[in-house]
Amino acid sequence: MAKKNANFLNFLGAPAQRALLYELGITKLEDLSKYSKQDLLRLHGFGPSSIPKLEAELRKIGMQLKE
Repeated sequence: MAKKNANFLNFLGAPAQRALLYELGITKLEDLSKYSKQDLLRLHGFGPSSIPKLEAELRKIGMQLKE
């Protein structure tokens, strides 16, 4: 499998990045607005400490996680 470019997720740890890239197929930050906190926390390698970081980055672009 080719390595995907995760530069837009560099604020997260490697396990969380891999979970978003390979389990959900996230290719841009905006894609994350389709998912809730609960959806993300079900991913292997994605822990609760990643949520505030993700929410902060989404706020910067005027978006949020799904309710």
